[in-house]
Amino acid sequence: MNNETISFPKTDAVIHRLENGLEIIVKETPGTELVSVQGWVRTGSLYEAALLGSGVSHLVEHLVFKGAGSRGPTELAQAVQGSGGYLNAYTSFDRTVYWVDTLQTGFDIALDVVASLISEATFPEEEYEREKDVIRREMDMGKDDPGRSLGELLFSTVFRDHPYREPIIGRRDLFNQVTRDQAFGYYQERYTPEKTFMVIAGDINTEVVLEAVAARLGTKTNRMMASVILPAEPTQMGRREQHLDFVTELTRMELAWRIPDLLHRDTPALEVLGVLLGQGRSSRLHQELRERRGLVHEIGAGAYTPTQGGLFYVGAQLDPQHRVAATEAVMEQLDKLQQGGVSESEVAKARRIFLADQLSSLTTTRGLASDLASSWMTTGNLDFTKDYLTAVDHVTAEQVQAVAQKYLIEKHLTIVSLNPKGTAQATTRVSSSTKAKEIQKHVFANGLTLLVKEDDRLPMVHLQAALRGGVLEETPATNGLGRLMARTLTKGAGGHSAEEMASLIEARGGSLSADSGANSFSCYAGVLTPDLSLGLELWSDCLLLPHFSDSEVAREKERQLAAIKSEEDHLTMVAYRELRRHLYGEHPYHMSRNGVAESVASLTAEQLRGFHREQVVAGNAVLAVFGDVRFADIVERVGGRLGGFPAGARRDPKHLATLPDPSGKFSEVTKEKKQAVLAVAYPTVDMAHPDRTALDLIDETCSDMASRMFVRIREELGLAYSVGASQMLGMVRGALVFHLSTAPEQLEFAQEELLKEISKLMEHGLEPAELDRARMSLTGKHAMQAQSLNGLAEVVVLDELYGFGYDHRKEALARIKSISVDEVNAVIKRYLSVSPIIARVRGNA
Repeated sequence: MNNETISFPKTDAVIHRLENGLEIIVKETPGTELVSVQGWVRTGSLYEAALLGSGVSHLVEHLVFKGAGSRGPTELAQAVQGSGGYLNAYTSFDRTVYWVDTLQTGFDIALDVVASLISEATFPEEEYEREKDVIRREMDMGKDDPGRSLGELLFSTVFRDHPYREPIIGRRDLFNQVTRDQAFGYYQERYTPEKTFMVIAGDINTEVVLEAVAARLGTKTNRMMASVILPAEPTQMGRREQHLDFVTELTRMELAWRIPDLLHRDTPALEVLGVLLGQGRSSRLHQELRERRGLVHEIGAGAYTPTQGGLFYVGAQLDPQHRVAATEAVMEQLDKLQQGGVSESEVAKARRIFLADQLSSLTTTRGLASDLASSWMTTGNLDFTKDYLTAVDHVTAEQVQAVAQKYLIEKHLTIVSLNPKGTAQATTRVSSSTKAKEIQKHVFANGLTLLVKEDDRLPMVHLQAALRGGVLEETPATNGLGRLMARTLTKGAGGHSAEEMASLIEARGGSLSADSGANSFSCYAGVLTPDLSLGLELWSDCLLLPHFSDSEVAREKERQLAAIKSEEDHLTMVAYRELRRHLYGEHPYHMSRNGVAESVASLTAEQLRGFHREQVVAGNAVLAVFGDVRFADIVERVGGRLGGFPAGARRDPKHLATLPDPSGKFSEVTKEKKQAVLAVAYPTVDMAHPDRTALDLIDETCSDMASRMFVRIREELGLAYSVGASQMLGMVRGALVFHLSTAPEQLEFAQEELLKEISKLMEHGLEPAELDRARMSLTGKHAMQAQSLNGLAEVVVLDELYGFGYDHRKEALARIKSISVDEVNAVIKRYLSVSPIIARVRGNA
């Protein structure tokens, strides 16, 4: 075990309190060119008092976007988008948070918008019922979502008296009774300076920020407010179970025990216990229930630790016939741990994983701001993350065993599950020392391309490999082969078994994964700097020396078959499947990345080996090593490890089937769900076409909360919960897709209105102001994507692999800034003037 330690220095963030009680936290991150402005309100569903269970906190979060300060509903989003930013919010049990991530130059607008939302919302009468209809659609989506429904079932079963029992979004019968005046009164009472604080992190000056916030919010006044007393939840004295039927293909199950709050002395050991039991492929539950016994497709464990007391949970996704056996197996593993204890090496591994997760959350300005805000809100200590990680780092094996014995006992257990119909009753921060350097490129003699970016701002290294392949290399008979190969790459390679690989990488707090998409497949390893040698070894072994053992292939096939079933729960995926069928005909792009049950069931380990031999050749691969490294050292290390890449050229899909004429095609699928999804697609061009920039800007314009479609269909008519656009991209023609989710009885009207808006867009084009907002928004997204080294590595390896060059981002940004509104509108007419492909999925529940 590597015992090198990583220090977490005290934060240099500044906190300042205004006379009216509003607090301001500022964290400077020079050189990032980005800023995150967040307004945290100390209220959520726990504090709804007489309106408890109505979801008024969440309702208020929606309503503040209907007008605040001098801006109307669309003007808020337009202002942020036009400055290169992204605006959003969320409501939880104890907080409501509004945030804008933007370019440094957009700080003033971001602050003004967030300040308006938390202090100057107008709650216009004409918007009130319309927005309530939008939330009703969101409720229906939640009822269709097995994950969200399972979470609500768990909390309502565990908690009988505490407000945790109520869903954050509210219960429909109580939600329907909330009036506009009640919602506005709640806003005025709870959104006060003393209940609010601002957090700003990024490329800013502290004094300038403090002055700006004080000028904007320093004159706001407080209101008298009654205290909300939260009842204590009585001790649970017996096992509780709830097993329900649900429209799903797989069983989803949670086991939970109540545990103390975040500040309790036992909580660090419970965190370590959660990681040790259920985080990662080498964890005890994963190895026993999934790998050895095949009882589950997915399993995990962890500790949910808010300040009001939390839960220790074990969650699994499995076939319904294995639910009872899986429950018994979990309890057996807990008993084994409680009786036999754990090793110091297991505890050390869990501590390392926890540390690595914390580091990963601090790689963005939003992550830094959120970490500071959460620490301040829950503990009043900006250095809480540092202190908490120190406590976790001192957890012993004896403490882990002790908390398992103390809290994970039978009479305190709650088990809930959602099952296919008819089966329910069956069975810290690290300081920056140098500036990041530009990407450097090296091509080895065998044609293998390596990209390196030196950046020691965090002690982490990201190793990314991308190779041409994916669905493009499959046939209907082998559909799913690429994803199965990728999933099995990390399940035994070189001199290590799958279990050994998982244990080695996770013991160091690292991660190892692989995946396959439409055009390529990838393999990733992430490690802390001291563990670079191990990461490089396992990563290179996965690429060159995978075992593809029969047993591991069989296990991963089961997982993939479960994923295919799970797709049916997601109506948008079903709609897009229909679009692909019409758009691509016999071309491989018509197929799902997971494949279909028939093709996946027939795949063999020998097929995977042959598929791997064809694609893993030097000319077909691009590698990237980004992080706390040095270029010359990495070139030498990668050359030593991967110099054995066999020679071979880049895969070329030009020989594939010709594409059909998809104009005017229509599909409708019926599902036993409460919502409906509409997708309208217009064929466009491949990813390398010169029209790509204009199409990206059109997509961006139609995807924002300020878009004309969003305003008309969601805001004015209240027809849909979500309205937007996206693109299908690939080596051959793609599509611009407009989509929405609505109630089944409103589907025809929603389609009519969406097609009208598309027709107006085609006829009149974009206004210059719309295009300018889209330019800034895309520019901001490029910057946000690049702030994470892992995210940047993913982008540049694919740009290099597809022939654009690893510096393509710079060219794309320049084109975004220079393209004219006339050019964009010409592209709109070119592609939106044909009869579209329409796919609908209609719920009938």
